[in-house]
Amino acid sequence: MSLSEKSCERKLRISAPSENGLLATIAICFVILHILAATMLTSARQSDAGATPEPPGLSSGD
Repeated sequence: MSLSEKSCERKLRISAPSENGLLATIAICFVILHILAATMLTSARQSDAGATPEPPGLSSGD
């Protein structure tokens, strides 16, 4: 096996991430998703609260 073939084999090998690295990645994604979900829920609640229906008898279409 030539020297260039050995260097190609080294480049092709992908080392598997450690267990701690995987757990950290999952935890970070979990936190980000929960922050996004909370942001979406609070913005939806605020827009619902701002869109209160008009009381009957006060419609401007009359």
